[in-house]
Amino acid sequence: MSVAVAAAAARAGGRVLMQMRHEALTVDLKDARANLVTSADVRSQAAIAAVIREAFPGHAVVGEEGTVGDPGAEHVWYVDPLDGTTNYAHGLPFFCVSVAHHVAGEPACGVVYDPHHDDLYAAERGAGATLDGVPLRVSAVDRLDRALVVAQAQSSDPAVLREFAALVELLMNAARGLRFPGAPALVLALIAAGRLEAYCERTMDPWDIAAGQLLLEEAGGRLTRFDGAALTAGETGDVVATNGRIHDELLRTLEAT
Repeated sequence: MSVAVAAAAARAGGRVLMQMRHEALTVDLKDARANLVTSADVRSQAAIAAVIREAFPGHAVVGEEGTVGDPGAEHVWYVDPLDGTTNYAHGLPFFCVSVAHHVAGEPACGVVYDPHHDDLYAAERGAGATLDGVPLRVSAVDRLDRALVVAQAQSSDPAVLREFAALVELLMNAARGLRFPGAPALVLALIAAGRLEAYCERTMDPWDIAAGQLLLEEAGGRLTRFDGAALTAGETGDVVATNGRIHDELLRTLEAT
C-alpha cells in the first residue's frame, strides 16, 4: 500500500534530520534573506526518494529540492524533506517531513512526520486520518473569535511583507489568537488533530500542502483559495485551511485584504 511506503519514506527523511540536527549545516539562501535551504534538506530528500523509487521505480518524485522522473506521470509523489527549515536551522523543534502520493492528479495518501516528537500523521483518501494509528477529528470551534489561527509569509519582498502585515492586523482583530510557527504541513496536521482552527498563507507549493490537505479533509476540515475556490492538486496557490466550521466566516473576513 502506498501509505505504508509514504510512512517509511517520511521516517527515512526524519532519521536524517534527527541525525544532522547537531551537525554544522551548509546553509544557502533562495532569496535575499528569508528562504533557506540546508544540507539536511538535500540529504533528507535523497533518503525519501530512495525509499519511494525502490518500491515504485516508475513513479515520479517532485520535491522542494528537485524532481526525479516525469512530473506529468500518472503516479507523482510530492515531497517536502524538511518543512520548517528556518526553525530547524535555529534549533527550534517545530519541523516535519511531508510525503504525498497522487494518482492521475488526485491524492491517494499523505503522511506528515514530526521526527522530534516521533508523531506520524497519515491519511488515505476515503479512509480517514490518524495520528500514530488513532483517528483524528478537527475541533468543534464554530466561531472565528474563539479560534486559534496561523498566518504565515516567507519572503523578503517588501510588497509581500506589507500585505502580510495587513493580514496579521485583520486576523488579530478577528480571532482569539494568532500564531506564526512555520512548517505549514505540520500546521495542517495540527488543524486535523483539533489543536488549531485555521491557517492562511499565500503562494504555497504543492509539496508544502499536498499531504496536509488530505489529512485535513479526511479529518473533517476544509481547504480552499482565499476566494473560496478549490485548489487543484499539484498547483501552487494561496491557501485558507480550517476545521470547516469557521471557513465561511474566515473567508468573509479575508475579503477585507
